Amino acid sequence: MKKTISLRLFLITIIVSVLFSCSSNNNNLIELPPGVQVLDDRLQLTVIAEDPVIGTPIGIAVDSRDRIYVLETHTHHRTSEYEGPEGDVIKVFEDNNEDGTYTSSVFAEGIQGGMLISFSPEGHLYVVTDLAVWKYYDEDEDGVSEGREKIVWLNKPTSVYSHSSLLDVNFDNNGWMYISRGTTGGAEWEAEGTDGSKISGYGFDAGNTMRARLDGSQLEQFSTGFWNATGLAFDNYGRLLGMDNDPNSRGPNRLVHHVEGGDYGFVTLFGGSGIHPYSAWNGELPGTMPYVVGVGEAPTGLLNASYANLPVDYDGQMLGAIYDESAIVRISLQDKGVSVTGETEVIIEGEAFRAQEREEDFRPVAFATDSKGNIYFTDWVIREYAVHGKGKVWKLSTKDNVETLNRREEFDPFLVNESWQKFQDVLNTNSDFDSLKENLKSSDPFMVHAAVMALSRENYQEDLIATVDDPDPDVRLGVLLALKKSNIEEVEYLAGQFLSDPDQRIRKMALIWVGSRQMTERRNDLEKALTSGEFNKDLFETYLETVKLLQPDFIAAFQNRTESNSRSLQRSLPENFISNFISDPANPAQLRMHAMRYLDDLTAYRDLLSSFLRQDEDITLRLGVIRLLYNHSDMELANQLLQIALNNENSELIRSEALFALSSQPLEKERWQDIISLLDDESENIRIEAARFLRSKASDDTVKNVFEAKLASLNDDDNDPLKQQLMLGLNQELETRPENTEVQEWQTLLAGNGDVERGRRVFFTNVAMCSTCHASEGLGGGDLGPDLTNVGQSMDKSQLISKLLLPNEQITDGYQGWFVELEDGTSRTGVQVDVQETRIRLTHTEAGGGVYFDKEDVAEYGMVDRSLMPEGLQRSLTDQEIKDLLAYLQRKF
Repeated sequence: MKKTISLRLFLITIIVSVLFSCSSNNNNLIELPPGVQVLDDRLQLTVIAEDPVIGTPIGIAVDSRDRIYVLETHTHHRTSEYEGPEGDVIKVFEDNNEDGTYTSSVFAEGIQGGMLISFSPEGHLYVVTDLAVWKYYDEDEDGVSEGREKIVWLNKPTSVYSHSSLLDVNFDNNGWMYISRGTTGGAEWEAEGTDGSKISGYGFDAGNTMRARLDGSQLEQFSTGFWNATGLAFDNYGRLLGMDNDPNSRGPNRLVHHVEGGDYGFVTLFGGSGIHPYSAWNGELPGTMPYVVGVGEAPTGLLNASYANLPVDYDGQMLGAIYDESAIVRISLQDKGVSVTGETEVIIEGEAFRAQEREEDFRPVAFATDSKGNIYFTDWVIREYAVHGKGKVWKLSTKDNVETLNRREEFDPFLVNESWQKFQDVLNTNSDFDSLKENLKSSDPFMVHAAVMALSRENYQEDLIATVDDPDPDVRLGVLLALKKSNIEEVEYLAGQFLSDPDQRIRKMALIWVGSRQMTERRNDLEKALTSGEFNKDLFETYLETVKLLQPDFIAAFQNRTESNSRSLQRSLPENFISNFISDPANPAQLRMHAMRYLDDLTAYRDLLSSFLRQDEDITLRLGVIRLLYNHSDMELANQLLQIALNNENSELIRSEALFALSSQPLEKERWQDIISLLDDESENIRIEAARFLRSKASDDTVKNVFEAKLASLNDDDNDPLKQQLMLGLNQELETRPENTEVQEWQTLLAGNGDVERGRRVFFTNVAMCSTCHASEGLGGGDLGPDLTNVGQSMDKSQLISKLLLPNEQITDGYQGWFVELEDGTSRTGVQVDVQETRIRLTHTEAGGGVYFDKEDVAEYGMVDRSLMPEGLQRSLTDQEIKDLLAYLQRKF
């Protein structure tokens, strides 16, 4: 409930603000906005400045005299209606009497595109704008800058969307500064330092971190593979951590550990979705680095909690500002080999998931600390990205009588961590080749990376060439990665040998090496990657993408920069490439079957598909076509499927699959009623598939009567699979079922083995609805949930049962649901929300893809408090269907 402020006090506050242009925010009188709360009761939160004294604050820093510098932006997505100053302003707030009253003054103004600010170890204020990093001077320390110097800047592009521009700067205690850069919208970019050192990129790169000396010299790339890298902070051991916003279809947002030469998986060329076989997000691709922990939507600032006077259990942790979720989180960190892992916990939150913004809101951005360990952070206040003139600066402190940590100063010498020191030793020293080769076998991806970086130096080239046939696949993979990272053209001929490696990971990375370096001389060798050993969907898609990258039209367009945005470059397969591949009998049947999934128009290839359904065709190709028709309706092909199902000369598997595929086909009653006879087939699988098909027809009197008669003829075994199918078709409840929460009882009920092939059909049936939200083996149209192709590698049977019964117990990282509720009362759900100036985009909706809403039509939007996976799915499945589904999800490749 709001406190009542006397009229007299209110008038005094207004008069002081207007006459003296300073804040009189007595900590005991400023009330929190509605919904803002501190969840750790040992902490306290007060406002030290707010509009009109400060408007749209973004960056914040504190100097050695505890003066608080705030970057107030007036140029960030400025609209024609905005009436503020023409340039950004850095204001200084000072509490001279330590009574909670802050005076304000101007340090610098006229800044364009200001993003964040930070003090260097030598005490100069560095200002990051969208296109440059500036060093500001205040030699007489009077709080007013006498001048500035541009020390790192972008030559290209000359303008950029602010959230994909230069974003942050931080400093280590060894004379380096680190600068984070977004994707620059996919445009060609070039950064330059004061000594003429340059780095650049286009297409086969991404957002990155750069480093340079404090004077802007020796500019070099430090790490890459980001969407839009934001907050940077060192932990107590000198490990550089940073936030990264996720692309449109790849989550979660992430906290990463930046290491020299590290690649974190995103590639600009392949679009904003983040989904591509050349890309990764959590170290899935060999040579890319995993993230530390998934964080909430739109992370911005990051702070080492050890720099603050916080409770002792915050030592060694991080604080993160999560803009879109109106929250500040503590990120607990634990060592994980060379790096760290962690968990997040909200400690301050606002109730700000609104499309029609309230006058008071909570949108934290950036952090700083003073010499006493108090934390200050900026609050954008309103969700709109455009400048609006409102804002707050907050002070977060620990209450009296709470034991606090032994606070570190920001530029104290880093503590020693043996694993981190070992990483540095491998990375930076010229160890003997054999010891580096041993590190390629490490289970720690950071140690592998250190060895790859070291081996990529030219002095190891001959040793690498001599090791391409090493019997250990981890060593061969490391050798490939080192050769690829070396960028030495003379060793690229070895990519052809790696395309034939028996290890699937190596063949995939060889394809990526060929494609990213556009090795056209390897064009005729690509199929070796598919035929030299086992393959999966991911390898096949990597092959197809590599074929696209080697097409002359694409190479010419790429090299000539015909599109300013590399993501607009068109990549396509040669005409009829897929159909020719499928038709070629020289290609293995398994490959041809897999290629069928990439036909762009099944109706156009009806004759080709029909030819593969003939009884004398290879069973693999027949299966491929039948499974392709799971979700494609075609009257002519449906008649063929029916004849296959009814013909007992076909194999049981073929007949079962044909029956299942018929569930999505446009058969007339006089045709589908022939399936009723299959309820008496001698094969249990056929009987079950026939019953499942007919369940959708149970409203038909003929089917209903047959079901009732068949049910009466069966024995009293309540667990009989056919009996349960018939009962569910007749809307009869299965009485032997435990409650959802009785997981152990369910595990007992579901003990025993299921059938993988039957389970595949269960997965794709409309009854189970799995494929509505998930994909598996390249099939299924849903992306509301994660791809379940390999879920059995990370979850055992008991975990899968728990997930099915209790989907709200744990939500998978990156699949937190969001809702948009419209003024007319309708509501839609998806996985991510992108709030724009006039529209809201909900991605990964239940209908697939993204949906836009005009903001004026939106009543509310926010995070769904439950999993998008509905409860009770097991009620529509028989016991055997659940067993079969579990067997399918646990299958081994």
